[in-house]
Amino acid sequence: MVGTGPATAVFVHQAGPTGLCGFWPYAAWLARTNGVRSVLFSQCGNGASQCPAGEPAGQWLAATNAAVTWARARGARQLALVGASAGGVVALQAATAIRPRVDAVVDLSGERRWQGLDSLAAARRLEVPALFAVAPGDSYVRVGTMRQVYQAAPVQAKRLVVLADGAGHGWELLGGPAGTDWSPLAVTVAAWIQGRHR
Repeated sequence: MVGTGPATAVFVHQAGPTGLCGFWPYAAWLARTNGVRSVLFSQCGNGASQCPAGEPAGQWLAATNAAVTWARARGARQLALVGASAGGVVALQAATAIRPRVDAVVDLSGERRWQGLDSLAAARRLEVPALFAVAPGDSYVRVGTMRQVYQAAPVQAKRLVVLADGAGHGWELLGGPAGTDWSPLAVTVAAWIQGRHR
């Protein structure tokens, strides 16, 4: 966990060895500039995580639910799920099932399907504000697919951000380290985490 304050983001990292680490610089920036608290954790099979046997989708959903429960027990009042790539699919699915509901969900380049989870089916069940982001040229998800998922969400507070071609995939869309500034999307995601849905 990094940061303090009532607005909290639970980050659901993308699959692969760099997923979790990719959100750390952004979480530190959120704490420093916006007073946002962030919860980052390793999903089953990533980092040093120890999990019972089971199928990946169920394990990831259970771990995400546990992270939300943990954050709430430590004072989180305004709580958003932010997922990247496979984590975007998991965040959408978790947002439809966790009770009490989270306050918002952010899907950064979430794939259409991952390990049996279906983004489109999850989007149709959403009851919370939802922000979707994708870049043209992404080899994992097409703009048209993300637009379909966005359109399926039956909520009034929703937004689709299409970035410039080549902006990256997942947490890369936020910009940041390696000598670059945070992208405008990073500011938009921060606003959604804090309950400013526009």
